[in-house]
Amino acid sequence: MPGSRRNLARVYVDAKIKGMHDEKLPKEAYVGYYVEETGEHNEEPTNADESDDAEIQAVLFAFKELGPKFGNLTIICDHQSVVSEANRPTVKKPSALLANLRTILHENQSTIELRALQTNPAHKTVTEYVNQLKLDSTSS
Repeated sequence: MPGSRRNLARVYVDAKIKGMHDEKLPKEAYVGYYVEETGEHNEEPTNADESDDAEIQAVLFAFKELGPKFGNLTIICDHQSVVSEANRPTVKKPSALLANLRTILHENQSTIELRALQTNPAHKTVTEYVNQLKLDSTSS
């Protein structure tokens, strides 16, 4: 389907929440993307307490940053439930974030595709970003 389009970019997205497994720690969430063809990537902090919300925000972040730059995107996310819920024809009572993502996918169905994948290069860039923030904060 999108393979024949001009300016097609395969973009991997990922999210990470630090402090997820310890209620005593504050939760810090980060999202990022990695463009397969160019190696371009970007990461940023975000607001999320749940992994589904963080992954949705990663998809939205990539779309916002790269949609205008590349005419067509295949966004690849390793969070199967987010991908299936976003691509499902109907969803009962979606969260505001999921509803926003579904609207964007519907409005841009000819230029954006959301797929699931197990191996994710963006996972590495987001992890490196979070680790660098940690190093920067300890060296200050």
